[in-house]
Amino acid sequence: MRILVFSEVFWPEDFMINDLVREWVRLGHEVEVVTQYPSYPQSYVFDGYENDGFCIEDWEGVKIHRYPFVEGYRDSKVKKIRNYYSFVQGGKRVVDSLKGPFDCAFVSQTGPLTVAYPALYAKKRFGIPVNIWTFDLWPDAVWSYGIPRLAPAQAMLDKMIRRIYGGCDRIFISSKRFAETIDRYTDAECMYAPNWLRPVENVVSALRFPADKVNFTFTGNVSRYQNLVNTVEGFAKAGLENAQLNIVGDGSYIQEVKAAAERFASKGIVFHGRRPYNEMLDILQQSQVLVLPLMPQEGIEKTEPLKMQSYLQAGKPIFGVLNGAGRDIIEGNNPGLCAEPSDPDAIAEGFRNMVPFLAEHGEDVAVAAQRLMGTRFNREEIVGRITDNLIII
Repeated sequence: MRILVFSEVFWPEDFMINDLVREWVRLGHEVEVVTQYPSYPQSYVFDGYENDGFCIEDWEGVKIHRYPFVEGYRDSKVKKIRNYYSFVQGGKRVVDSLKGPFDCAFVSQTGPLTVAYPALYAKKRFGIPVNIWTFDLWPDAVWSYGIPRLAPAQAMLDKMIRRIYGGCDRIFISSKRFAETIDRYTDAECMYAPNWLRPVENVVSALRFPADKVNFTFTGNVSRYQNLVNTVEGFAKAGLENAQLNIVGDGSYIQEVKAAAERFASKGIVFHGRRPYNEMLDILQQSQVLVLPLMPQEGIEKTEPLKMQSYLQAGKPIFGVLNGAGRDIIEGNNPGLCAEPSDPDAIAEGFRNMVPFLAEHGEDVAVAAQRLMGTRFNREEIVGRITDNLIII
């Protein structure tokens, strides 16, 4: 097949679409990617690139068409919206420069749904079907950004979503719960294709946890959506002796979380900063319990947390401070326990309950985690499911 991919982010930015495209090339397909210059997460162009003009580069046999973006979008809602528009307009210009034929368009939607507009433009120009893989559920994600949920905005947003999904021929969803929302906008079939664990050459980390403590560990991006303030308060209230909460990561909300740890005067909370992705397995396996918190918001709760697979790979009990899709996985497969994310007292009780759970069910957790990784989150099966079910000419 000759596949035309549209994505806001692509190599050297580290996202799932890189691995999927690399696998397609390995299978003998020809892939061209339409994307902007790399900028995530800082929102400024990476070293080695100029955020100016159009360029073409090759990465492992993939032809990448790049064009400018609006810098500073992370720190300004106005610039963020301008960047959405910039992606659409620049993408259309790239499409105008391309030569067919293509067998299909494929959209990797990790942010705004508007990323699909250039693909719909390519559909008209080349007469090709559009497949979309959605990770960020609209309109739920829009409301979670703090946009007022007023009737005119709701009507305008619903019209746009219906137009985009209505123009897509196949919709791959990264969470089973997405279907209940998307089905309101289109008759197109939703096919489950969750995240998988990307191949990486794991290394031993220089970061070492104290062997004489019960180590509870959170890893990853620290934004307000991770609900770490409530989690930190719950850990402080739990009053566990000889326990440590390790926060391994960084992000836009890290200072608020550090302030909460100081406010609750818990000496057992340690911030380790960001560590390389290939150290994560070693860091997680040093831990006794892995902490998975998320804010109790409608759009977020429907998402299956990306870090679930790395936690499962480690084979350690998971303490889910969350509701929704992530809680469904934990409670339906028994790799750990969950607590109500909006209630610090319930979170404290959950931390306390994890200690006996660890002693009684540690071996069972490892078996349940291995089973999930070999079935629901099996990389080869998911890649095959997407590839075999692409709608093509």
